[in-house]
Amino acid sequence: MEKKKDPFKTDKPLYDYNINYDYSHLPNDLIEIIHELEKFDKDGDWFNYDMKFPLLDINAKAYLSNGRITEYDYKTLLKKYGGIYD
Repeated sequence: MEKKKDPFKTDKPLYDYNINYDYSHLPNDLIEIIHELEKFDKDGDWFNYDMKFPLLDINAKAYLSNGRITEYDYKTLLKKYGGIYD
């Protein structure tokens, strides 16, 4: 009997591994979200990744508007982890 594939799992990358970015200078809560996203990617869990990514976007945008991260940081995070930036 063939094992049924989990529709909430993928073997494709969920973020852009080709973008090298040192996020160690970011606020800790952004780093924690990034670690969660990377864990979901490692597990192939696209569903939870897609649920968590908006939190990175919202928090990064708040830090950008408060001057705690740069526009480069913001755009790079969205491009690396979301494939987009605005």
